[in-house]
Amino acid sequence: MDYNEYHDQAAEYMRMALPLMNKYGIAMTPANYAVWYEYVSGNNIALKDAVDDHLEESGTLSDQESRDLYQRFFDREKDQAALLEMRQDLKRILAQVLSFVANSSSSAQDTASHLASIIDKFHPDMSRDEIHAVTDEILSEARQAMSTSDVLSERLNSTMAEMEDMKKDLDAAKREAKTDTLTKLANRKAFDSILEKATTDSDSSGTEISLIFSDLDLFKKVNDTHGHIVGDQVLKVVANSLKSAVKGRDLVARYGGEEFAIILLNTNLDNAMKLAENIRAEIASKRIQRRDSREPLGAITMSFGVAKYFPSEGPESFLQRADRALYMSKRKGRNAVSEAPPPVI
Repeated sequence: MDYNEYHDQAAEYMRMALPLMNKYGIAMTPANYAVWYEYVSGNNIALKDAVDDHLEESGTLSDQESRDLYQRFFDREKDQAALLEMRQDLKRILAQVLSFVANSSSSAQDTASHLASIIDKFHPDMSRDEIHAVTDEILSEARQAMSTSDVLSERLNSTMAEMEDMKKDLDAAKREAKTDTLTKLANRKAFDSILEKATTDSDSSGTEISLIFSDLDLFKKVNDTHGHIVGDQVLKVVANSLKSAVKGRDLVARYGGEEFAIILLNTNLDNAMKLAENIRAEIASKRIQRRDSREPLGAITMSFGVAKYFPSEGPESFLQRADRALYMSKRKGRNAVSEAPPPVI
């Protein structure tokens, strides 16, 4: 599709969205417009279902409900990668503070005890406000510990400065965008960052991590036969399926092109294999049609490689093993799930 066709399509969506907003008394704000533009385009199936449910139940949709939908389907997706990264940063910084305090004078042991109790407040679905509160708590304890020891004060200065910077990023939302514009999943940059932090955390804490690496089978044929716009439609359908299959603590990313990756925290290999198989079966069962002509695209399938993380392996080896397992599935004839062998030591 050339620029003029994109422009015409966007104009058509606008012509469809604005009368609906006017009908339900929705303020013409950028956030509200994003909701209704996405609704009429049909790109976000979950959002469309949510709007339709509202309209079916009450016959209308208030301005506040439209804003709530924006928070639910846009801000949350954009923030997911950043929040996962912040949780990993916070755990790493807390470990540093505990280490410093544990090796200091006995007068700081009460602080160490309190800091250790903060660890219990960490959970996979921490919100922005919860992260903010925990950050403030750690800073308060660290300042108290610094007042009792000059040596400890020197050690904690740089760590506290890092936490203050993180708070500014959190408050001002200055984090660099790490969302894929087409699928609204985390992008490659976000994936690389989270994988690095997750493996580092696993090395120190022993937390289990699994990785699913996947690829659409014969996707070039879809693009060549039906065009890239239809190909984009397929990618969005797949992205929605992947997102709905995992929990909030896990990260789904578009790794590049038709490749997708899922980082599964606190998940063993058996459960990761079962999840990959469930996703494989769901994608294979879908019958996707072109929106314009309702022409069926035929079966869409994916191949999967699944790996568990081994201590001190590092993210590069971890990803390479998952990638090799993916190509084992391709060699089996595609539409399959393969387990990665352990790393060669």
